[in-house]
Amino acid sequence: MSWLDTFRIAFDNLRQAKLRFVLTCLGVTIAIATLLAMVSFGAGLRRETIENFQMRDLLRSFRVLGPEQSQYLTRMREEKPDRKANPQRVPLTDSLVDRVSRLEDVESVQPEIRLPVELQYGDKRYLGWIRGAIPQLKSTPPFSKITAGRFLNRRDAQEIVLSRGVAEMLGFKEAEQAVGRTIELRTDQLRPVSGDDDLPIETITRKLRVVGVLPRLPSTRGGTFYGGTVIPLDLARALWRQNPASAASLTTLRGGLESREREYSVIDVRVKDSSRLDDVRKTVEGWGASTFSLVDEMDKVQQAFLIFETILSALGTIALVVASLGIANVLIMSVLERTQMIGTMKAIGGTNGDIRRIFLFEAALIGLAGGLLGLTAGWLLTRVAQAIIAHYFVKHNVAEVPDLFAYPGWLVVGVVGFALAFSIVSGLVPANRAARIDPVKALKTS
Repeated sequence: MSWLDTFRIAFDNLRQAKLRFVLTCLGVTIAIATLLAMVSFGAGLRRETIENFQMRDLLRSFRVLGPEQSQYLTRMREEKPDRKANPQRVPLTDSLVDRVSRLEDVESVQPEIRLPVELQYGDKRYLGWIRGAIPQLKSTPPFSKITAGRFLNRRDAQEIVLSRGVAEMLGFKEAEQAVGRTIELRTDQLRPVSGDDDLPIETITRKLRVVGVLPRLPSTRGGTFYGGTVIPLDLARALWRQNPASAASLTTLRGGLESREREYSVIDVRVKDSSRLDDVRKTVEGWGASTFSLVDEMDKVQQAFLIFETILSALGTIALVVASLGIANVLIMSVLERTQMIGTMKAIGGTNGDIRRIFLFEAALIGLAGGLLGLTAGWLLTRVAQAIIAHYFVKHNVAEVPDLFAYPGWLVVGVVGFALAFSIVSGLVPANRAARIDPVKALKTS
């Protein structure tokens, strides 16, 4: 019997039992959809993390932290004996910036200020954090790419560069629509007082012209610690020094601003070679500053993703095993129902191998159909989940919504192949049982 004849017989057998085929196939479909959704979620998180590292060139970068971030890092490292906590003792001033930039292995130094603000255009608002930076920031990823307009070119201009997500939250569907528009920036300030008066807080407003829009950044929120919205550094400093969220503001309430050297909340340092990153960090930490680099967490992140994806795959595989047991059960019942037919086929020349192939083909067809349907159902399920997640993020003022599901080629081919393999394995017992049937006894079976 040719392979084509075997396929036709197997297909006809399944077609004659449509309801049984559909129900069995549905079990495989649900299992594959579950497996695809779970594994694609893990793959999506891994992709977003890797793209974020690559796009921002984080393997060659570290941050010198200001008091707020330094205190948090100190608390975090108290539970990590492998790296000694180093609370910040030196202010982040121009002197420190110049000192770091003189190091031989340093490629660039970018002082920045992070500021909590409210942005408004018409009736649209965005609440979050923005950064104040120098124009030279445009030479470093991801700020080297502009979707529309240009980057900042003056430290004291009343201008702003929006991230794509923030622009959308302010009502600009296209990046080009935002360029040239004037938006309002509002933030709280503490007024200097004397005596024992309470510390008054007032809201100040600045009108800024949008000069550019950055591309959508992976795994970012428009205004978090890694946010993409940027204003000139001098403007940010003027707002930051008296902002209640700034530790620097506490030192300006009794004596004014002019007595202090210019300070920053963060200094971004990029080295020429990633192999020299740790040496440069140790040098800066030796001066009494706290530093942080995501390179510290890379091994743990990779390990966490591996464990996470393994757990998700195991859960999906359990569902597929249950579906495979259903396939085996259906085929065993089919063997019992077709005993006479099997005997007739053997009587007219059918071999044990022919009978075995027919049932294996039936199992394979169930697995293939269930795998393809499960692939489609799983993709639809993840798209619905992504839409729900995006709605939740937007509702909570998260500007940039990452796609948390990925479908690499190995996953698409793998889930279908997985379904096919499990189905064939589940069909081995029924196929062997059918092949061992005695044709004489089978023909006598009523």
